[in-house]
Amino acid sequence: MDNKIFKLGLSVEAVSLYLILFDLDFSKVPLERENIESRWNAASKLLDKALEELEMNNVVSRKGEAILINPSAAWTETGTA
Repeated sequence: MDNKIFKLGLSVEAVSLYLILFDLDFSKVPLERENIESRWNAASKLLDKALEELEMNNVVSRKGEAILINPSAAWTETGTA
C-alpha cells in the first residue's frame, strides 16, 4: 500500500474504499462490485461516490466491470484532477 493515498485530500469514504480495494487486490480477489460490497459498511450511494472520487484522482480506473488500481505516480491530489 502506498501511503500517498492519505496525502491526496480524499474523503474518508474514498480512502476507505481504496483500503478495501488494496486488500482485495493483495488477496488476489477480483476487484468487482460484488466483492467490494460485502466489505463496504455504508450505503451503495456512498460507494458510488467514493469510486467516482478515486477515478477523478486517477487512483483507479475501470475496465468493464473490473476496477484497476493505478500506479501511485499517476494519482492526482483533490482539486488538481
